[in-house]
Amino acid sequence: MQLKKSLTIITRLIFGAFIVIYPFAVFWALNRGIAIRFIGLFVLAIVCASYIRNKNRIMFLFGTIIGFLILLSNHDLFVKLYPVLMNAGMCATFAISLTKTPLITMLAQKTQKKLNTKEKEYTRNLTLAWAVFMGINTVISLITVFLSNEIWVLYNGLISYILIGCMMGGEYIFRKILLCSRR
Repeated sequence: MQLKKSLTIITRLIFGAFIVIYPFAVFWALNRGIAIRFIGLFVLAIVCASYIRNKNRIMFLFGTIIGFLILLSNHDLFVKLYPVLMNAGMCATFAISLTKTPLITMLAQKTQKKLNTKEKEYTRNLTLAWAVFMGINTVISLITVFLSNEIWVLYNGLISYILIGCMMGGEYIFRKILLCSRR
């Protein structure tokens, strides 16, 4: 039990570090003439580890496709498309969950077993907001693929994370204000 928990924590840390470091590692590799195939192998390893952890088939499919495209082509275009596909995968995950139990509703139910009607509506709307946000992030990330490496790494390695943090922080503040106003 303790080993499984430790492996879960290690996997999360590695995956989180990979997501944050990826754009900078790509930028470094492109500027040093490092074989792009190595990044493809790394992407495939991380995608497999992530799938074992959370079983997200959409992200696994997108990650595997891009990993093999990088590996087989050895072309920087596919390396730069990785953040695009991951954003698209997140957008699809949020959007598809709206057809059944919205993703954020499921997450809320893990901490609060019974949600009332207003809470379910809020989590559904929040899931929709995240789907739209990730869709916009996907489009911007795609645009950066065709710009300079510096702009690509600036957006995909910094700006998009700041925007995600602002979305999370803004939602948290909004939810706290909303909860306080209802008391």
